[in-house]
Formats: sequence, C-alpha cells, structure tokens
Amino acid sequence: MRTLEKVSGTIAPQPRLAAVPVVLSDFETIGVTAPRAQDELKIIQAHFMTLAQCASRGVKSAAERDRIARTLRERMARYGASSGHIARRQVSVLTSRFVKPDPDNEYEPIRRYGDLRTGTGEPLDERMSLFEEVAYDVFARVYRDQSALPPDDVIHVSCSGYLSPSPVQSFLSRRGWLGVGVTHSYHMGCYGAFPAIRTAVGLVGSSHVSLPKRKRRVDLVHTEFLSLHFDLLGDEPDNFVTSTLFADGFIKYAAYPQSEFEKSPKSGLRILALDEYILPDSLPEMTLRPGPLQFDMSLSKRVPFMIRDSIRDFVESICAQVGLDFEREKAAMVFAIHPGGPAILNQIRSRLGIEESQIELSRKVLYENGNMASATAPHIWQLIVESAAIPRGAKVLSMAFGPGLTVIGALFEKL
Repeated sequence: MRTLEKVSGTIAPQPRLAAVPVVLSDFETIGVTAPRAQDELKIIQAHFMTLAQCASRGVKSAAERDRIARTLRERMARYGASSGHIARRQVSVLTSRFVKPDPDNEYEPIRRYGDLRTGTGEPLDERMSLFEEVAYDVFARVYRDQSALPPDDVIHVSCSGYLSPSPVQSFLSRRGWLGVGVTHSYHMGCYGAFPAIRTAVGLVGSSHVSLPKRKRRVDLVHTEFLSLHFDLLGDEPDNFVTSTLFADGFIKYAAYPQSEFEKSPKSGLRILALDEYILPDSLPEMTLRPGPLQFDMSLSKRVPFMIRDSIRDFVESICAQVGLDFEREKAAMVFAIHPGGPAILNQIRSRLGIEESQIELSRKVLYENGNMASATAPHIWQLIVESAAIPRGAKVLSMAFGPGLTVIGALFEKL
C-alpha cells in the first residue's frame, strides 16, 4: 500500500507560530453636521413628536394639538437626558430632506424648526436610502486624498443602516480599489467596536502567521446615523430616554501589525487582550429590532445594576489573561468605559473602586457627543491616544455593553 509520503512527499514540520501584536492608531472623527445644544434638541424632538402624533391620530383641533404638545413637553422634561450630563449632540437628520424648515415663521416660533416631509415619519426604506448617502459621503471624506494608498481591508461598523451593496462596497467600486477586502460588522449596538477590533486582529494576525500575503493595514470605519431611528410616535418613558441620549457619530481608525506601526513616530493602543461575556437571564433587558418605520430600541432600568453586579469578575478575568493583577494595578490604569448613560458610569466606578479622574474621558465624550453607539468607545480611545497626560506604557481597560446583555472589553497598552 502506498503511503502519503510516497504520493505527496513528506510535509515539513511547522515552526511554532508567534503572536503578531496589533496596534490601533490614525483616529479621525468625521462631523456630518454641527452639534446642537441638548436643551434645544429636546424642544425640537417634542415638536416633531407632536406633529407626528397629531398626524397619526388625525387631530385637527388646535386645542387638542396644544394638549398633545403640552403632554409631550412634560414627559420630555421628566424623562429626557439632562443637559447636565449631555451638553450637545450631532443629530444629522434635522438637516436632511425629511425635514421642511420654516425659519421665518413669525406667528408660531416653534414652527421655525419646520415640518415633516411625511406626517408620521419616513418608512424604513427611505431611512436606509438616506443612510446610504450619508455613509457613502463619510467614506469619501475619510479617503479624500486621491494619492493615498488603499488599506488591505475595511471593516464597516454600524447598527443604524444596512444595504447591499453596502456604502463601503459602493465607494470602493467607484474609487477603483477593487482588491480591498470588505467585512461588515453590523447590528451589535453600543459594543460593536470590540467585535470589529477582534476581527481586525484576526485579519492581521492570520495573514502574518498562516497566509502567504501579509496585511499592513486594516481600516475600521463607524457610521452611526442614530438620529434616523428616533421614534416620533412612541410616548413610553424609555423612548424619551433613547431619543435624548443617542446621537450620530462617525469615526475612522486603523489596525496595524506592530512592526508596521513602528515605522512612523505616532501614538497608538496595542491590543493585549479581549474578552466577552453574556449575562445570564438578561435577554429582554436591551433590544434592537427593525420596526416598520425605524430600528426600535428598548432599554430596561435594570441594565446599569446588572452590569454593576458582573463587572468586577469580568475585569479581573481580562487582566488575568496577561498576568495583570487588577486590584494591585488599577490605580495606575486608565478606563475607557462606554458611557451608555451616567448611571452606568457611576455604578462601574463604585463597583471597581476607582477614581472619578480615571473615567473622566468617558464622561467627556458623553457630555460633548451623547451616546454614539459603536462609535463611542473609539472616540474615547482617540482622546487617550492624543492625551499628553497619559504616558506611553499606560494600561487602558476599555469595555462596552449591548444586547445580550453582552459585556465585552479590551485591555490596551498605550504606545
């Protein structure tokens, strides 16, 4: 009987494969529209909710319209996120074709914010068409340098829009970058940046240890157009919370093998460890589902406390992956915690026994931008990379939360 060696030759033993360190760098935020003050946005939101709900109910009477408007303003004041926690947000849908502005209305000042093109709100397919246009423009602005070399791969991250072909595919096709790999990392909500960087680690690492062609750069681009999905018809408390908490966010950054990153003098975050955990008996506490008009989100009041009760074990586990004693080292660490809301930051800070100064950049991003879903954590990472007060060698523990309930995180070292 012939042996495998006689047919194919003996396969040489493979050397032990070494890990390939991956570094995140080149952070760039993209502003689609100018942010507006939170207090003004709450007035605008209540105004458009009034228009939509009156249209939905067929309200003709001025008295009934005023009653609905008064009720919505009261609920907005009671449940909406305070300007003490969020100063401003980017709400790009306000400048879109969905809104018909009326800036010169002298008789009804509230009407200066305009009317709705479609009385009860746009259908989902129209929202996706607008998402496609805005996301495509973001890619065009990210890669505006016509002489720039393309990345090896692009990972597109979003929980706010899906089309096929996707905006990144459309852009690459028109740009002529036909050999760039595309990965869609979609519908994971606020924790979406972490599976995306895990994918980047896999793309870079596998190319260096098991594939013939090595990757030198994988770009990650987040297009979170969350204002597309504000619910104008719902009057439940959590609808006022989500519509005043969430905001649009657009950011690009790159993942390099460390050997490539070190060819230029810049700062970055080396990925040391990644971990993920689904909390038991938590599936209904946070949801994100496509509805007839928008993606519908629900958020339970229990979420901050469920995260609090699990977070200590989680951070100790991720630190243990690299032999780091969390309790001994935590005072010197920087924390990039996804600010799903002020309560989440408060509960985690208390549970971990860390100082307010260690999470100040998380609060800063929430205050200046609101919750931008998957784009939020990268905004915090950018501030850490650019901060002269955070030295090279500092350990950065980052984490985020989303439907599942999923707790996910990364341990970085600043380079």
